[in-house]
Amino acid sequence: MSDVYEYRRAPNKGPIWLAFFGVVLLLVAIIYFEATQLQALAWVFGAILITWMLLPQPISGIRIDKDHLTLAVWRKPRRIPLDDIAHLRVSEAGLDTEVAIVYRDGTVEDIFSGDLPDIDTLIAVLAERGIPVREVP
Repeated sequence: MSDVYEYRRAPNKGPIWLAFFGVVLLLVAIIYFEATQLQALAWVFGAILITWMLLPQPISGIRIDKDHLTLAVWRKPRRIPLDDIAHLRVSEAGLDTEVAIVYRDGTVEDIFSGDLPDIDTLIAVLAERGIPVREVP
């Protein structure tokens, strides 16, 4: 068993690239079709794109060691002792998978699925640490 499992997901750059190509297409339309009335729109979209690129985009992920499950490690870390966890409950909700922690005292807490690896990996890592993952049909 490895001592620490760490999963991190870098921010998605897809929307930034999509907005960049939109600005480029707008500039091509202005130059090629001589649509000078769109120049102000190109400046506004360009400024929004640059501002969006400069905003911090947090990394998501979890860390599991021999004693704790840490959620949102690179944003607002929250450590949960593994001894407090009865099991994890996994349910399919449309295209997304919902995961919840069921504590030994019966309380349930939903986990942000963007922080988690794929379900098969999560099941294997938690099985090494003695925490069952149950699926809800």
